[in-house]
Amino acid sequence: MLALNRVILASFTAALYDPITHTASLSAAAKGDSKKAIRCVRYITYLCLMAQYRSHTPQTIGYMDQYLRKFNDNLHVFSEFRATKKDHQSAKEASRELAVEQREARQGKLEEYFQLSTTKRQNMATEERQERQQVVQEVLLQADFNFPKIHLLSHYNTQIRDFGSLPQYSIEVTEALHKPLKDAYGRSNHMNATDQILDIITREHALRIRELNIEVWSR
Repeated sequence: MLALNRVILASFTAALYDPITHTASLSAAAKGDSKKAIRCVRYITYLCLMAQYRSHTPQTIGYMDQYLRKFNDNLHVFSEFRATKKDHQSAKEASRELAVEQREARQGKLEEYFQLSTTKRQNMATEERQERQQVVQEVLLQADFNFPKIHLLSHYNTQIRDFGSLPQYSIEVTEALHKPLKDAYGRSNHMNATDQILDIITREHALRIRELNIEVWSR
């Protein structure tokens, strides 16, 4: 993750503006969203990189607050990708309800509808489809980012002022201890995995002790 912070902004920007993605053909609104997305990634990257400092001044803490504020100002551009299955289901239901209303409205004016030309009927169908798409978009955009990892960013300021720099609280060491257990689980048959994990860890530990003993004896 530390290495990713150094390249993610450049990679993300290049991906959005790669000719293969046909960026030039995007609408003005889509181009605006692309710029907001880049700003959002930029400021969270700056914030994370600065959070790794081993010492801080009021100025650096002020920078972090500024980056967090600008990150939150642009975060909404990713809301539709934050939508859960429940949100997608609600969006589909809203689209279906609107489709029923549109169909009932047409049935109430069937005589006028059939008097329209084919082109006007097609235009009407296109407008109705766009209305349904807009409803889906509005429902999906109601998703939020109110979860712990995003909320904790707002406490960086007071945490650093009260207890010092953040790297001293890194959980990399304890997270690394999970790797042998995950590897052992991957080597199990995923049924009654607990006993198999214990057997694998115990056997590897015993073999490691034997290797250390042989190394000492061979000196």
